[in-house]
Amino acid sequence: MFDQIFGNYLVSSGFLTPDQLDDVIEAESQVRVKLGLIAVTEKLMTKEQADEVNKLQAVMDKRFGDIAVEKGYLTDEQVGRLLKKQGNIYMLFVQTLIDKNLLDLDEIDMLLERYKSAEGFSDSEMDDLTSGDIDRVISLYLPENNELGIKHCGIAIRTFLRLISSSAYVSKAYMVNELVADNFATQPIEGDHSIKAGFAGVKNGLLMIANPFAQEEFERVDLDALDAVGEFINCINGMFASQLSNEGVDVDMQVPAFYENRCRLSGSEFIVFPIHLGHQVLNFVLSIDSDFQVEEIQTEG
Repeated sequence: MFDQIFGNYLVSSGFLTPDQLDDVIEAESQVRVKLGLIAVTEKLMTKEQADEVNKLQAVMDKRFGDIAVEKGYLTDEQVGRLLKKQGNIYMLFVQTLIDKNLLDLDEIDMLLERYKSAEGFSDSEMDDLTSGDIDRVISLYLPENNELGIKHCGIAIRTFLRLISSSAYVSKAYMVNELVADNFATQPIEGDHSIKAGFAGVKNGLLMIANPFAQEEFERVDLDALDAVGEFINCINGMFASQLSNEGVDVDMQVPAFYENRCRLSGSEFIVFPIHLGHQVLNFVLSIDSDFQVEEIQTEG
């Protein structure tokens, strides 16, 4: 998810074009991250030391790590740890940007600092973002004081990435007491906790769930498309309810509700978690022990 989050920041900041970002992400699967880049990024070696080892590799039949150990720049333990990071999506993204001569390492470091400042992230939070761990990434974009909300949203986003699209990414969630949507699908959970989870769409945005999940091509968000979205929500809620049950929490899933026309969600504060896929955005909506009501907005004529 890092490549999509930071990549779209680079696009919005004018450092990449949308086509360049698409090209970088497509090429990532063919890239092998150089150990020297990881060592420099992890601040275990300087750029000059890595360049020196790379030059020695050109005349010696030895691996980068072996030479770095011989020169005293790395230990065997550090080399082993760096090798495990070669499949990290952050490293793959950075390596691909460099290989395609779009940005160099100094520029990437500078832009990461800008992004860190813009988002108000600490050093440890940036470590979470670049870790490649989806749960650590998701937690950065959620309100901190709602343990059940973090748990439920984590299941929702992981399920979205697995069943809908691995190219999706999130932006910061926020708390509101009112939200207007062009269409909405939701399913309540009752028991020890009162929970409502759902997806609110703009125009035909909910088709980004309905079409891949139902493996059909709905042309618009009608009741059939909303039913497919409801089935997807049921999958998320089922996993969430099972997890709560294992923890001794008693909850039961209720009948889904669908709103085909423009509607307003209002009531106590609830979480809105934006999910992006290409140029589309939809909102995962979650209320835990603080209810909201849904009413259709009547149009004139």
